[in-house]
Amino acid sequence: MAALRFLTSFVLLILATHSHACRCIWEGNFTQLDLTGKTIVLGTVTQHSGNSMDLAVSDVLQGKLFQEQIRIWGAIGNLCRADVKEFEDGSQWLMVLESIEEIPDWGFNPSTPNYSFGRKGDYTLSRCGVYWLKHHNGYLSGNVDDSRRWLYLDKKKSPVSLKLIKAFIDGRADKTLLAEAAKPPEDKQELLTDTRVFLRQQIREELLEEKLESLQETE
Repeated sequence: MAALRFLTSFVLLILATHSHACRCIWEGNFTQLDLTGKTIVLGTVTQHSGNSMDLAVSDVLQGKLFQEQIRIWGAIGNLCRADVKEFEDGSQWLMVLESIEEIPDWGFNPSTPNYSFGRKGDYTLSRCGVYWLKHHNGYLSGNVDDSRRWLYLDKKKSPVSLKLIKAFIDGRADKTLLAEAAKPPEDKQELLTDTRVFLRQQIREELLEEKLESLQETE
């Protein structure tokens, strides 16, 4: 009987590994997500193994997290998760994560330990919305204001400062401020030079931060 259960679990896991029929309702851009109960972190991808990746956490923006490094499990079978291959080693990300509390019967098989549902206490990253933003030099790139479905990044838009994103997560900034910060540069030539983009963006966001401070003073 035990052998039959093991064989059934093994077959289910193999089928899940080779199936890619993920279906979910699009939950929106970053500002449209329901962040309630989610763990939001900033960190660097350190390594990959199967359908998982390890993240060295540098900052916890929401939730309780005490580990310096966490494991995040991605797409497998029909689970609507991000493909961990899209996150290169050494790249930095803001991620909105959900902890794994329970593991289904088919969730782990000792014969394929690197490809599984994940372990209790680890985390998952959904692909049903913009649950990740790429971090570089204090700025975050990703869809924060476009309502088009399945759009994770619009390269025409400007990156938004981590400071403003933190203010949004804390409830101190609204969607309109982030949308204003993400407006594309007026001069298309600026897109060719990261330095010029960031300098212009810094000036714009300093004005937005002043606006944010003035709004808080009137409350």
